[in-house]
Amino acid sequence: MELSYNNYFNYKNKIEDLYLNAFPKNERFPFWILEECSKENNSELLAITDNNIFVGMTYIVNCDDSYYLMYLAVKESLRNKKYGSTILKDLKEKYKILFLSIEEPVNEISKKREKFYINNGFYNTDTLYKDNGVIYEILCTDKQYLVTRDKMLKRYKNMTNRSEIFSIISNCFNSEFIEFK
Repeated sequence: MELSYNNYFNYKNKIEDLYLNAFPKNERFPFWILEECSKENNSELLAITDNNIFVGMTYIVNCDDSYYLMYLAVKESLRNKKYGSTILKDLKEKYKILFLSIEEPVNEISKKREKFYINNGFYNTDTLYKDNGVIYEILCTDKQYLVTRDKMLKRYKNMTNRSEIFSIISNCFNSEFIEFK
């Protein structure tokens, strides 16, 4: 496995297709938002390749002393081949402190997703919150790191410096208030 993390531009169509198929509509932004925000310096939309073959995508937002892993997806035909684990290992090495949200583990799929992240070095913070009608659980790579409301708000606020784009982000998800459970 020879993974590379590439600027999204050359893989735009493949990333967009994967993004639209991997994430439920109520959990994603319009794709162009990710593109526009990644042109600034506070987030990265990356294509992941193995020997120049597209395998997945990730979108990460800088939250000052940590990074929010907003999206990570591997092509369906390549799942269960250790790509996800290798990607997470690489991301943890590069970004040190990562946190993410997963849908509250209440069914087989969401429990499997939680187990995947736990098995790959994330810890359950025992924090739940509600956003856009979905209850999420927060996981982090550092047991001691406290994911606060402020950090959760930064994941959206830090996506862009452009007020018109932030307005759209705010209309998609709750960018002003996080309701911890």
